[in-house]
Amino acid sequence: MKALFILLLLMGGSAVAQTKTATATPPSVVTAIEGITDKRFLPDTAIAALSDEDEKLLAKEPVANWGLPQESGKDMTYYNLVIGTRSYQLLITKSPKAVFSTATLLRFADPKSKPEMIARGTLKPKEEKPK
Repeated sequence: MKALFILLLLMGGSAVAQTKTATATPPSVVTAIEGITDKRFLPDTAIAALSDEDEKLLAKEPVANWGLPQESGKDMTYYNLVIGTRSYQLLITKSPKAVFSTATLLRFADPKSKPEMIARGTLKPKEEKPK
């Protein structure tokens, strides 16, 4: 029982080391995702892999530079952005039981690298502002 408790503590500590709190998701990332999807993005996870360079690149790239939506099956859509050797991919997934879609922003540092998650959250319809 004691070993199980220690194992759970170690696993929890490693998860904390890999992620930041959702409040750490910079406005430039939120704005980029909302601009691409035209939905409200509510981050639930910001990953420690996000760099200052990512924030600057995402803030200055207009939505028009992102690729057109590509479907991969009926429950997944993705958008691509390539800047030099660095590229980003926004994955939109919806599980059959979920009410809202989930957005995950990935970064590829170079063409041969594995994707690194930058942010993840829920997409909700934008609220209509009363006139």
